[in-house]
Amino acid sequence: MLDLNNLKILKDSKNTWVEVIGLHDTSILENIGEKFKIHPLILADIANTEHFPKLDITDNFFFIELKHINYSSKYNEIYSEQIALLIGEKILFTFLESPSDIFKFVKDRIRGKHSKLTNYNIEFLSYSLLDSIVDHYYLILGEIGEKIEELEDEMLKGPNPKTMDIIHNLKRNIIFIRKAVWPLREIIRKLEMGVRNDDNSINIYYKDLYDHIIQVLDTIETQRELVAEMMDIYLSSVSFKLNDIIKVLTIISTIFIPLTFISSIYGMNFHYMPELTWKWGYPLIMFIMLSIGISMLIYFKRKKWF
Repeated sequence: MLDLNNLKILKDSKNTWVEVIGLHDTSILENIGEKFKIHPLILADIANTEHFPKLDITDNFFFIELKHINYSSKYNEIYSEQIALLIGEKILFTFLESPSDIFKFVKDRIRGKHSKLTNYNIEFLSYSLLDSIVDHYYLILGEIGEKIEELEDEMLKGPNPKTMDIIHNLKRNIIFIRKAVWPLREIIRKLEMGVRNDDNSINIYYKDLYDHIIQVLDTIETQRELVAEMMDIYLSSVSFKLNDIIKVLTIISTIFIPLTFISSIYGMNFHYMPELTWKWGYPLIMFIMLSIGISMLIYFKRKKWF
């Protein structure tokens, strides 16, 4: 027998919402599956937290699996957990890996007076839960957008290996979010088209939710392009900096070529070299070498080579 005392239950005269927190206890899943005649494959999908969003339809339930995502701006890391919705005719199960306030707004609305959630069927409740998850995606993308702006300011100070690591992490995080959100397009589209039931009154809400998903995906694509451009800018900055270094070294080397040539001539051990015994030979050679160096610097400057 299923012990519902260990579960969080919100119930009104029409609908029942059962929230299961913690998927490690398979006995709870087995009891729920036995009591409500849930297909074993659905229970296996609930227990497997590695799935990306999917929609399965059985005789008694609609099963929706999706990702709850959190983002740490400090560590630039994505943390995701699985959320599963099992939607029946008058009962709805939500399965979470750990306690979360993702549905807090929906719960507060249910407990409030004159709430629409208590006047609609279970379908509107499931829409509200999906809408809460999608709204949370907006918050995550907003935080990532702020991180991108911070990174742009950091890049103005000059490229460094730490910046490149942050860019790589951002790119990886955005790709993960895209994989987690992209399948929701088809899921919401099917719900909007009435695959759940023939109640057309709820379709307009799913259409609005579908539009939100499209906006989220557009934001993801924009951020992915920005990160890709930042990576190109970073590599260009590194290349430009390297070119500057090579240019300076090349100028120095070019200046010292004639100076080295002159010094090498007077470094030869020939006995009959008139300049070696001349009183002003050394000052003259130093003056010539200095003049050559200054002349070459002036020439390079006029050519705007540095």
